[in-house]
Amino acid sequence: MISFMSSWAEQIILAIIIVTVIELILPQNKNKKYIQMVLGIYVLFNIISPIIKNKDSFSIEKYNIENYQTQTQYEVDQSSMDKKLEKIYLEELENTVISKFQEKGFEVSKCEIDAILDTTKKNAGIHSITVKVKNSNNDEDFSEIKEEIATEFEIEVDKINIKK
Repeated sequence: MISFMSSWAEQIILAIIIVTVIELILPQNKNKKYIQMVLGIYVLFNIISPIIKNKDSFSIEKYNIENYQTQTQYEVDQSSMDKKLEKIYLEELENTVISKFQEKGFEVSKCEIDAILDTTKKNAGIHSITVKVKNSNNDEDFSEIKEEIATEFEIEVDKINIKK
C-alpha cells in the first residue's frame, strides 16, 4: 500500500511539473484559457486514474463493519456541569444587582446572593440578597432599588439586605 501511495504521489508531482512548464511556455493569447482547462483535466485524470485502476484495493466489502464498535473516551459528569452553570448564573445575578446600584450612583463593595437553583428541591429560589454599599449616608433610602430588584427577581423586598 505504501508503494502504491508513493508512486501515486510521484505521478501527481510529475503531472504538476509538466503542466507548470507548459503554462510558462504558452504565449499570452485568447486560446490560453482553453489550454489551461485541458491541462487541468490532465492533472485531474492523473489524480483519479490510480484509484480507478486499483479499485479492488479500495473495496469496502472486505471490511466487516459490524466488528467495529464506537467507544466513547470520556463521560460527561452532569453534576459538575450543573454546579458550574449554577455558579455562572449566580455571578450574573450578582452583576445585575451591582449594576442596579451603580445606575443610582452607589458603589458596591460586596454582593452575595443566597439561592438554591435546583428546581427539584423544596426550597428552590432566592433566599436572600445582601449588598454592602460603600460611601453611603445612613439616612439614604434604598427602597426604590429594593423594589426594582424584588420585581425583577420576583422575591419579597424583605429578602434584600443593604449594609453600609
